[in-house]
Amino acid sequence: MGRRIACLVAVLLAAGMIFQGRALRSRGPAPAASGSAPQAQNDPLTEDEVQQIRDNAIHPDERIRLYMKFIGQRLEAIRQLVADRDAPNRAAEIRAKLEEFTSLCDEIQDNLDTYDSDHADIRKSLKDLVAASGRWPDFLRGLPANPTYEFSQKTAVEAAQSASDEAKHLTTEQDVYFDVHKKERHGNGTAPD
Repeated sequence: MGRRIACLVAVLLAAGMIFQGRALRSRGPAPAASGSAPQAQNDPLTEDEVQQIRDNAIHPDERIRLYMKFIGQRLEAIRQLVADRDAPNRAAEIRAKLEEFTSLCDEIQDNLDTYDSDHADIRKSLKDLVAASGRWPDFLRGLPANPTYEFSQKTAVEAAQSASDEAKHLTTEQDVYFDVHKKERHGNGTAPD
């Protein structure tokens, strides 16, 4: 009986792999990722940025600062696009940068949640994050109105406000936690997957 079940499982697995291979071929080849373009359509990070994040997996403060840097770069790109009225596909490019900004805000919050649950001491980077993220919503609200990126702008403002609020809240929580648990100060915790 055991051999019959093992054979049946093997046949089902093989059939599943064949079906999966056909499904992948029907989608066509995956787009090649370049060093400066985002890795995948939904990934706001370039390959180089992803590698920098991976290299700092065990350094929570540096990882948070990297996300802040990448967010700042997206905001600067938006600022430049707003200033350059002759930029091709200007509104669409602003929308794309707003969507990258929103994704990066989500990523930084995921990291904050993980570091909080692991009790990693990230108070140094939180101080910087509170200062920086406090400016994000106002900048985004100040963009010129445009129906092409109106929804993306609204979503980005919400993400910015959420990241700012979470950074402030977590700063208070970390201060209280490490006041009580002095021996765990300056601990790394673990990095998000």
